Amino acid sequence: MCAFSSSGCTALWEGGLFCAIVGNILLVVSTATDYWMQYRLSGSFTHQGLWRYCMSGKCYMQTDSIAYWNATRAFMILSAMSCFAGIITGILSFAHFSAFERFNRSFTAGIMFFISTLFVLLAMAIYTGVTVNFLGKRFGDWRFSWSYILGWVALLITFFAGIFYMCAYRMHECRRVAGPR
Repeated sequence: MCAFSSSGCTALWEGGLFCAIVGNILLVVSTATDYWMQYRLSGSFTHQGLWRYCMSGKCYMQTDSIAYWNATRAFMILSAMSCFAGIITGILSFAHFSAFERFNRSFTAGIMFFISTLFVLLAMAIYTGVTVNFLGKRFGDWRFSWSYILGWVALLITFFAGIFYMCAYRMHECRRVAGPR
C-alpha cells in the first residue's frame, strides 16, 4: 500500500533538480580548470588540468595525445552531457509536459543521472590510477588539487540526483497504481 503525498513527490523532484544543476556546474568547472594536480618542479609549484599545465605563472596547452588524458576528458564531457540531458528531462517531468505518454520522464532523468555518475566515476578512476602509479612516482612532492576534488563531489551529487528522481518516480507510480481515494 502506498501513502505518499503529492508534495513529497514534488520535494523529491525539486531536490533532484537542485542536485543535478549543482552537479552539472561542478562537472563543467572540474573539467575546465587547471588544478587537477599540483607538484613541485625545479623549486616552484606547478599545476595541471586536463587541458593545460601551468609553470612559473604561464600556462601551456597539453599538446601530447596521451590515452589517459583523452579518456578522462571524454568521460568528463560525456558525464556533463548526460547530466544536462537529465536536467532537461527532469524539468519536463516536473512541468508535466507530455510529449511521450508511455515514457516516464522521472525515471529517464534518474537513469541519465546514474549514467552521468558512471562516466565521472570512470574518468576519476582512470585519472587517479595513472596519477598515483605513474606521475606520483615521477614527482616526489605532489598532490591532487581542487579541480580533482570537485570531480569527486560532482560524482556524489549526480548520484543523489538520480536517487531523488528514482524515489519521485516510485512515489508517482505508487500513487498512480493506488488510484484516487
